[in-house]
Amino acid sequence: MAKTTTTPVRSSRPTPRQAPGRPIPARAKKNEGVKAMRPFEMPFDAKNYRILAIGIVVIVVGYLVMYFSPTMSDMALTVSPILLLLGYCVIVPIGILAGVRKKRMDVSAMPEPATNGAAHSA
Repeated sequence: MAKTTTTPVRSSRPTPRQAPGRPIPARAKKNEGVKAMRPFEMPFDAKNYRILAIGIVVIVVGYLVMYFSPTMSDMALTVSPILLLLGYCVIVPIGILAGVRKKRMDVSAMPEPATNGAAHSA
């Protein structure tokens, strides 16, 4: 009697790596991602740099007033801390946040794409 060999039957269940009905995507080439990149935009404008420079000048003046005035004088105890507080807590944050509202408005003014790729008829 001849031995008969049977081939194993493959399961029709999808493997855990692949969802049913979805094709496996091909790997992207390395050069394809470079073409889709956006151009670099500087986060700050000239206005921001001017305000930050003013803040740094106020901070330096505050430290100089503290250094050159006598230890227990009004200049060292009141004027210098006020200048430092203005520089660190008011002027520098304004320099960082200046123009944020304008940039946010520019982004929200962009038209929304039509849903499902269909043109909107009015």
